[in-house]
Amino acid sequence: MTTSLIASTTAAGVLPAAQPFDLRTSIRFLRGFGACKGDQVMTDDTLTKAIAIGGQAVVFTVSPCDGGVDYTLSSDRAISPDLRAAVLAKIDGYLSLSDDLAEFYAQAADDHPDYARLVKALWGLHQVRFLTVAEIGVWAILSQRTPKNVSTALKRRITERFGRTIAYDGLRFQAFPELTDLRQLEVADWLAIVKNARKADYLASLVEGLLDIGEDYLATASYGQATKALRGIKGVGEFSAAAILLRGLGRMDHVPLEMPAFADATAKVYGPGYDNQRLRSRYGDNLGYWAYYLHTGLGALRSEALGAIACETGR
Repeated sequence: MTTSLIASTTAAGVLPAAQPFDLRTSIRFLRGFGACKGDQVMTDDTLTKAIAIGGQAVVFTVSPCDGGVDYTLSSDRAISPDLRAAVLAKIDGYLSLSDDLAEFYAQAADDHPDYARLVKALWGLHQVRFLTVAEIGVWAILSQRTPKNVSTALKRRITERFGRTIAYDGLRFQAFPELTDLRQLEVADWLAIVKNARKADYLASLVEGLLDIGEDYLATASYGQATKALRGIKGVGEFSAAAILLRGLGRMDHVPLEMPAFADATAKVYGPGYDNQRLRSRYGDNLGYWAYYLHTGLGALRSEALGAIACETGR
C-alpha cells in the first residue's frame, strides 16, 4: 500500500490487489446488487462512495491501475493518519482486494463443467462486501421475509435519517450510520421507520449485540464461536449470522448449504440432490467464494455468466 498526502482534507495513492482482480467486474456486480442500490456513484471504471468512521464522513473514489486500484479520499475535515489507515482498510475489505483466489480457481477448474464455465466468465471478480458490519447487520434484519425492494427502501430511509452527509464533486453523498449512531435509537424509533414491531425489537437488539461482541472478535474468533455470539442476538438466525460473517467480514470458511437459499442455487447448476459434502471437501476454506460466484452468476451478473455457459455448450 502506498499513500501520498495531497492536502489536509484529501489523500491519494494506490491500494494493491491480489491478482487477478478486475474492478470493472466488481462495478458491474454492484449495478445488479439491489441491496446497495443508490449507495454509490459509478462509471464503467470508477466507484465513488461515502463511509463514516469515528463520526467523520469520508468520500472515496477508486479506479483500476496496474496491480490494484488508484484511490482518492476527501472529507470536510482533516484526514488524520489513523483515519486514512482505517478508511483504506475498509476499502480493502469492501472490495476484498487482499483475497488470493488462486486456490479457489484451481478447485473450480475441474468442478462441474457449468460451474467451471461460470467461474471463467466472472474471472477476476473478488467478493464485494457490505462496507460496514452495521450495514450488513441491519440489512440482515430488514430483509427477513421481506421483498428486496421494500428492504432496500427501508435501508435507504435509515441512511437518509441517521447517516452523515458530505458534498463531493457537486454531489451529495450519505454514509450508512455507524453502530454508535444507531445506538441512540429506542425500539419506538425503529418502529417509526420499519413499521414492524418484531423487526424494531430485533434492530435495537442487533445494534447493542454487535457493539457488545465487537467486530474484531467476529473477524478473529473461530467460525463456530463467532456464529454462537451472533446467534445470541435476538432476531439473528442461522442465515443472518452467515450473511454477516460472509458478506460483512469476508469469512469464507463456512456456508449453510442445506438452507433453501443455497440448496436451490446449487440445484440449478449441479442438478437436484447434489451431495453437499462433495462441495465442502472440494472447496474447504474457499466454500464462501464458491457460494459467492454461484449466487453472482445466477443473480447480479447472470447475463454474463449464463451467457458464457450457453455459448460454450451451444444451448
